[in-house]
Amino acid sequence: MTRSSDAAVAERYRLLLELSPDAIAVHQDGVIVYVNSAALDFARVTDRGQMLGRPITDFVHPDELAHMIERIVSMGEEAGAATYPEEVVMVDAHGVSRPMEVTSVRTVWHDKPAYQVILRDITAQKAIEVALRRQAALLDHVSNAVIAVDRDMTVRSWNPAAEQMYGISADKALGRELGSVIGGTLDIKAAMALGGTVDQLHRRADNDRTFLAHISVTSMDDGFLIVAEATRRPLIERLGTILAALHQAVIVVRGDGRIELANPAAATMLGPQSVPGSLVHDLPLDFVDGESPVVRCLRTGVAITDATATINTPGGERWLSCSCRPIDDDTSDAVALVSFADITERYRERTRLAWDAVHDPLTQLYNRAGILKELEAHMDALAEHDSGCVAIYYIDLDNFKLVNDSLGHAVGDEVLHAVAQRLAAATPPAGAVGRIGGDEFVLVTTHTKESTTAEIDRQIESVRAAIRPPVRVSIRSEPLTVRVSIGVATVAAGERYTPTDLLRDADIALYQARKASREPYVQFRTQHREELQRRQRIEEELRRALDTDRSQLEIHYQPIVSTDTGTLVALEALLRWNHPDLGSIPPAEFIPLAEQSTLIDKVGAHVLATACAEVAATPELAQIMLCVNASRRELTNGEFLHRLTATCEQTGMNPRSLCLEITESALAPLDGGLLNLLREIRALGIHIALDDFGTGASSLSELYRLPVSILKTAKAFVDALEERPSARTILAGIVDVAHAMGVRVIAEGVETAEQAATIAAVRCDLAQGYHYGRPKPLAEIVTEGAASSAPQDVRDDF
Repeated sequence: MTRSSDAAVAERYRLLLELSPDAIAVHQDGVIVYVNSAALDFARVTDRGQMLGRPITDFVHPDELAHMIERIVSMGEEAGAATYPEEVVMVDAHGVSRPMEVTSVRTVWHDKPAYQVILRDITAQKAIEVALRRQAALLDHVSNAVIAVDRDMTVRSWNPAAEQMYGISADKALGRELGSVIGGTLDIKAAMALGGTVDQLHRRADNDRTFLAHISVTSMDDGFLIVAEATRRPLIERLGTILAALHQAVIVVRGDGRIELANPAAATMLGPQSVPGSLVHDLPLDFVDGESPVVRCLRTGVAITDATATINTPGGERWLSCSCRPIDDDTSDAVALVSFADITERYRERTRLAWDAVHDPLTQLYNRAGILKELEAHMDALAEHDSGCVAIYYIDLDNFKLVNDSLGHAVGDEVLHAVAQRLAAATPPAGAVGRIGGDEFVLVTTHTKESTTAEIDRQIESVRAAIRPPVRVSIRSEPLTVRVSIGVATVAAGERYTPTDLLRDADIALYQARKASREPYVQFRTQHREELQRRQRIEEELRRALDTDRSQLEIHYQPIVSTDTGTLVALEALLRWNHPDLGSIPPAEFIPLAEQSTLIDKVGAHVLATACAEVAATPELAQIMLCVNASRRELTNGEFLHRLTATCEQTGMNPRSLCLEITESALAPLDGGLLNLLREIRALGIHIALDDFGTGASSLSELYRLPVSILKTAKAFVDALEERPSARTILAGIVDVAHAMGVRVIAEGVETAEQAATIAAVRCDLAQGYHYGRPKPLAEIVTEGAASSAPQDVRDDF
């Protein structure tokens, strides 16, 4: 059709609705979006604005709301679905109740689902009530139940046959609503539309048994005359007609288990065994709960809904939802109406979501939630048997970040997948294994009380043996070697632990295992938790001190002297922390914690600013070099160069008097950006010292790339001078190469006169250590006259 013809059709349809004598309203999401003129008349309003936008429920009597919702829900989702015309008490815009015949049709309004409601006024039909009551009195001798009702469906006459059929006397039936005495709702409009006859299930009042009634309805002036005749066998026959049109599989089963009726959809879903005459027990169904709900419904007479069953079909296994409801065909035999719905896709989706909730998508192992559930199950089983222990193995891949950084995350995923398969193979049959994040895996199992230690050792070896073979990856010809650190925690029967507690303790043990790399594993001990708690408190207190109370933090300075003259040349600024409760906290304890967090940048900024301010404000130290340590995190801070220049300007520190000590490890890897930063720092006149040289992160051959003027050897070189003769030769070689490159050498850690003599003999330029002086507050150094002997200005030598 053309657009013009579409518009014409739409206009005719609009006129048809507008001119309809029946009130018509369209509601969407419960809100009225259209009304015709007849609907305005029903509501007794003149303006559509008085109805549009209001909830449809404003025009339904409160007693009818629940039934209205039930009728709409029972319509289904298909477009065009409709309810039978039914009498409903409505209210107009002024709150006046009016009986109306209501039909609801599922439709579309502006491309969205909506409902069209057709209302027909039936008030005038109620006037027939009186005449019907008189007529019903004449029919007392008729064998069929003859009932007269008014337009409100209130019973006005009730003959003896009706008393016998429905098990309720006339004096109790008269004046009541018809549905309440016949045990069902008679849809007068539907009956009239079907030629005045309809079959319905009704219920006796005395024994609550249901029966099929053949109903004839005649419209009278003041109501309706209803003739009811009980039927027996036609129940099954009529059900067959109704069920044949359904897409849902439905069967009717007798008390002996024989199938009385099966619609075509049942044969398609359940197979050839579902034909009438077959036994329901022969259907190829496997009910999840064991007993067939059909058998249980027939035995108990209680309806059962949503029982789950599986059936094998040529297309594979399907999942069905089975609902059974007893029906009464007015015989002594039990009969059940059984329906089946295919819920395979819904079941698979629900199963997939449940699986995803406890599994890691990359490795298919349990995720954290899954491991905690497995751990809880193991602990519950342990409590029941009251023996042995549950062990959890927290496994971490060593240096896995390097794999991701150098080869990419795709290769990292390959490694994780391979490790997951190997760990699954190394897990005992009754155990569980999962990946709880990154490169961390967890294995859960139970050990016997008598040989827990031996079984833990065997499990550790099993894990390491599984991981030991190199892992082949797609982009490398050479396989990757994988090593693991393992923390173990156990819980015995009777101990008050939660799964989360045990997982936490295993994680703490793993942390200890990473520190003790030579150990095959570390088993959790209470002191491990205490150490971790101290670490956490120290980190929190350091953060608090930096933010609110820097008076706890003090800079001490250690002398650096010339090996030729013993003259003070430089001071190294070292941070000391005196906590009001914890006392003096060693730098070896809090500096690593600061480096592992974001605090090291704040610590470095505080030391730099404080030391520069103190030294620059001391005239006696005008020719002294100030050495300050700088971390990798500080160097990679984009504001570091600005921080240096601003500090020098604000404190009056001469850049030529400032030296940054940077460890070899802080420079690895040495990328172009970091190298350029070092050159910019050197261009400011600030010296750069390579600290802890010789620890393995760099070599002499790489020194030419670095703009360093000082090389500071690791303390281990000095410690070895008195133990190994070769140490002197190595130290002398380092000094020769450094001098050849124009770099001066500081020997760190000199504690004895013998060590001092040796480093002087191998021509180390400068020395630092307890032999020359311990770190002290700046005031003590000045007071003791450490700088009084005209310190040598050697800044231009570097």
